Amino acid sequence: MSWTSVRAKIKTKLDGLVTAGTLGSVLNGEQNPQKVEISAYPAAEIVRMNTDPEYLTNREDIQNYTFAINLYKPLTDDDYATVEIAMDSVVDAVLTAFLNDASLTGTVDARLMPIPNNASAITWNGILHRRDIILLRCRVIKAMA
Repeated sequence: MSWTSVRAKIKTKLDGLVTAGTLGSVLNGEQNPQKVEISAYPAAEIVRMNTDPEYLTNREDIQNYTFAINLYKPLTDDDYATVEIAMDSVVDAVLTAFLNDASLTGTVDARLMPIPNNASAITWNGILHRRDIILLRCRVIKAMA
């Protein structure tokens, strides 16, 4: 298991939500918010965060691969509440997609943990957006050499 294989499974899962109509687009990798235009909303951005090993036994360690899934939807001065409520169903759908396939089809060993995080307002290419963040912690058991 590697960053590449986990990212590919996450991308496939999110692409399925585009096909289902829940998401409008998926951005693979961190984007420059001042240059990249989002083609369709709501949009998801997959960002590699960190890796964090843990001791498991005297023969195995757990390697945690953490990704952020940033979810974006544009805001105007008078629709903050409307966008927040609309994003509830998007966050629920993304969480459910990963909870229903907790091993990413066998890519991770231990149950992955999607963790909803704080929402914020950010400017993307000059347009104010709501950003909801889901941290996705993927655990792999690695034999020690």
